[in-house]
Amino acid sequence: MHVSPDPITTPQQAAQERDTLLDFIARGLYCTTAGALGDGHGEPGADALTKARTVADDYLAAYEEWLVKLSAENAAPGRPQ
Repeated sequence: MHVSPDPITTPQQAAQERDTLLDFIARGLYCTTAGALGDGHGEPGADALTKARTVADDYLAAYEEWLVKLSAENAAPGRPQ
């Protein structure tokens, strides 16, 4: 299955997408940790999600930094296209 999302064209759309990604990553971190500890997979509490979102934000910021660096390298003059 191929899914082609609508392009992000405004800072508001980018912020919303980033927030959605943070939520998905935070919930994934929670479920992974809860599963490893044998705590089950109930709905995470606000405190657990806040802590997981902090980790997710660090991860996403590093990923964004990597993407910017990669884009700059790919756009460098003399780089084969």
